[in-house]
Amino acid sequence: MSRHMFSGRTPLAALAALALNVAASAEIHTVLVGPGFDFLPAEITIQLDDTVHWQWNGGFHNVESGIGGVHDGNFRSGDPTSDPTTTFDVTFDQAFLDAHPMPDNLYPYYCIAHVGVGMVGSVTVEVAETCLADVNDDTTVDIDDLFEVLAHWGENGGTYDVNGDGVVDIEDVFDVLGAWGACP
Repeated sequence: MSRHMFSGRTPLAALAALALNVAASAEIHTVLVGPGFDFLPAEITIQLDDTVHWQWNGGFHNVESGIGGVHDGNFRSGDPTSDPTTTFDVTFDQAFLDAHPMPDNLYPYYCIAHVGVGMVGSVTVEVAETCLADVNDDTTVDIDDLFEVLAHWGENGGTYDVNGDGVVDIEDVFDVLGAWGACP
């Protein structure tokens, strides 16, 4: 009997199964826009790859990222509207965070028509810690990772440059040793 995880599957099928599992773990969070001068919920914390789905619930509103009526360019639903069928979605994936970096992954927003009466909200994106010293991706930093870093000594950048300073060197060895054990 085979002990391989993807026994009997082609590599392409295994990759497709993995992609489906990752996509299935992302969630959609609905925020109601109106009918008064509120977003419900006003503050939301989500995980990387989740989508926020704003759904108009009455009133004349929009969703615009920024603080105090100053748009920061991260996202905008368009001009205010009272159309109850209006929705607006933003997926907070790594590409979005890289293109629109914010301190602590906190994305404030407001309704331009009602920011003066406090119609504001925020999205906080939590990103799981990565275990950079686990260069072989087996969820444990151990002797195998140390040997891999040593085998790539002097190379420029890449997976084995654990601290990201551009070269595999003694600092990377120290990082592996300092992270020894199971990844968080």
